[in-house]
Amino acid sequence: MKKEPKPLTGVVRAARMDDIQQIYRVIRENPKEVLPRSYPDLLQNFDRFVVYEDRGKIRGVISWQVLPSIELNSDRTIEIVSLSVSKHRQDMGIGRLLVNKMMEELVSYGPDKVLVLTFYPRFFRKFGFRKRSKKKLYSKIYLGCIKCTKYLSPLACPEVAMVRQLTTEPKE
Repeated sequence: MKKEPKPLTGVVRAARMDDIQQIYRVIRENPKEVLPRSYPDLLQNFDRFVVYEDRGKIRGVISWQVLPSIELNSDRTIEIVSLSVSKHRQDMGIGRLLVNKMMEELVSYGPDKVLVLTFYPRFFRKFGFRKRSKKKLYSKIYLGCIKCTKYLSPLACPEVAMVRQLTTEPKE
């Protein structure tokens, strides 16, 4: 019989500068699933993070980045990155809280779609994300994946590309 998860007592909030060290630690707890980020990168982009804090400790993090487009005002895509929950706090609903808060924030920016590369497609399906061929997204993800040291190319990476369309897709 599966134990009922304990109710969450923490808060989801925007990251602050004094959270950077803990954000760094939480991301590094999941090296197979989450690309590490340097401390200077986190310092530069802390304002794109949302965190789950419980009793003064950051237990989960999520962030975003804009994926550049060659044509102005076409295919405005934001990617969810750095979703990480402390190992001993997984399967408690923290990831769900973080994604819900992040999607609420991202929708307000007016992108056409939100992209995620993930090892957990079943999790993201719950939020309206659908699998998309990496080949169709290659120009987008290549820019985000170019710094990755794990795989030779984005097409060799085992992560699944998923998209949540927020506007009506133009006909091809």
